[in-house]
Amino acid sequence: MKTTKVAIGEKANKYIVAGVNAIYDAVKLTLGPKGGNALLYGIYGGSPRITNDGVTIAECIEPKNEFEQQVAQSFKEACKRTNERAGDATTTTTVLGGYLINKIYKNISATSIGSSSNDVMQMRKDMMEAAKVVVEEIKKRAVKVESLEDLEKIAVVSVEDEKLGKTIAAIVYEVGVDGFVDVQEGFKGVIEHEVIKGMRFPAKVPHKAFVNNPARYEMVMQDVPVLVTNYSLDNAAEVAEMANGLFNKIGTKKFAVLAPSFSDQVLIEFVKAAKNNYFIFPVKVPSLRTEQFEDVCAYFDATFVNKDTGRTIKSVTEKDLGFVEKVIVKDVEAREDAIAIGGKGNKGEAVAKRIEDLRVAIEETKVASHKKLIERRIASLASAIAVVRVGAVSDAETKYLKLKVEDAVYACKGALEEGYVKGGGLCLKEIAEALPTNILTDMLVSPHNQIKENAGVETLEVDSTIIDNAKAVRLAVEHAVSVAAHLITTKIIVVEVADESPADGYHAIADALERKNRLWAKREGQLLEGNVESEGAYDRMLEESRY
Repeated sequence: MKTTKVAIGEKANKYIVAGVNAIYDAVKLTLGPKGGNALLYGIYGGSPRITNDGVTIAECIEPKNEFEQQVAQSFKEACKRTNERAGDATTTTTVLGGYLINKIYKNISATSIGSSSNDVMQMRKDMMEAAKVVVEEIKKRAVKVESLEDLEKIAVVSVEDEKLGKTIAAIVYEVGVDGFVDVQEGFKGVIEHEVIKGMRFPAKVPHKAFVNNPARYEMVMQDVPVLVTNYSLDNAAEVAEMANGLFNKIGTKKFAVLAPSFSDQVLIEFVKAAKNNYFIFPVKVPSLRTEQFEDVCAYFDATFVNKDTGRTIKSVTEKDLGFVEKVIVKDVEAREDAIAIGGKGNKGEAVAKRIEDLRVAIEETKVASHKKLIERRIASLASAIAVVRVGAVSDAETKYLKLKVEDAVYACKGALEEGYVKGGGLCLKEIAEALPTNILTDMLVSPHNQIKENAGVETLEVDSTIIDNAKAVRLAVEHAVSVAAHLITTKIIVVEVADESPADGYHAIADALERKNRLWAKREGQLLEGNVESEGAYDRMLEESRY
């Protein structure tokens, strides 16, 4: 078990302020259209990155002191939670939280914070209650997005480029609030996009014999019943018996089968059937999990023939089949997906119910990557998926633009969900001026003031076209107040003592040698006792010798 170090009372307070400011002092400089960028180290051996994305900058900052590092990690949680739920306003979250914590520790003595539990706990309660009032005011002031033009204003402000902002707004507007926009790094040096209509899921053509549109390397099926199962179809006789039974009942000479795999003998039987004008389209779906099979079934309005529940291939009837107007499966190495258009379930209640269940699952899921997977599934069922490929002349610019595009996408989706409010920090500033003065009043004005400071102006004229998505502003307030309320109640910080490395010993030797050199210099008369000018000259000499 590792040993620990403890900081209590006033020492803990100092570490809290220092740990918070390690993040706050850097991130706040990027807020607003005139905010600066940060040059960050590369990851996984990549080139350095340039960005003004708040959460990305915060993630890169790790104070050396263990106590400050632990506080910084706790403070980062605020902007990380905003990023997970809104994908935007992470810098605003940091500015709000950082300002509030600094104000509290500046205006209240260290003694009262360190020893008077009642005062701090009351302050925490006041902060949380005031935050609820502010959140309600944000909701009241939010304006519903009524047109593409409204969305364009939000995207342009977020991405800081009018042409690109309008493109992003158009994409999000087309896919809708339930749609999914996948932002990827491109390799053509330009920004390109595509919007896919219909459900998209990973699939393959099991054999080139079933590619019926060779010009586009596709297997295309139109107006077909669909069977969905997680059985590996390898028993040709059993499959043939099942197929004959279905053809006698469904009144058509074709249907599609989605299954993890098909044996060569089964595929041969399908080819033989085609010669007699009975068409069975095999769709290989080896990577689908059970919940994804259920999504597909909801879209097709099919019954899932699940081997885990005891269903058998022989038990399949025409009632198990769904229906789809068109399915396209690509037969290329670079892509592994199928697009289904016009599923029967999409026209009834099956898909709507499935989407509602998945929305509940998102709220209960804590892991960001799992949330994204569920969002993709909702987007597939909602028949709207867009892919944006971001490319530029250099890797650094590509990464910078990719983050900006992601922020703009989330800003637009947030606005579709909860509307928009005045931008430039005006919404929170006006709320602060309208409500009775309370513990959060100055904090609410801090983003507007920081934007002015970064722009180097005394007054800031905010055009009516400058708007923010209400969801991101709301979450920024909630998460900033939450992290501040918890940190101010902290009286004790306990950290693990890191294992010493050889480098620690080298630093200790260097410090000892420097002290020895100072004593030698004093003895030789080169550094007079109490002579500030000589002391400064010696320090400069030591500093210059390091380069």
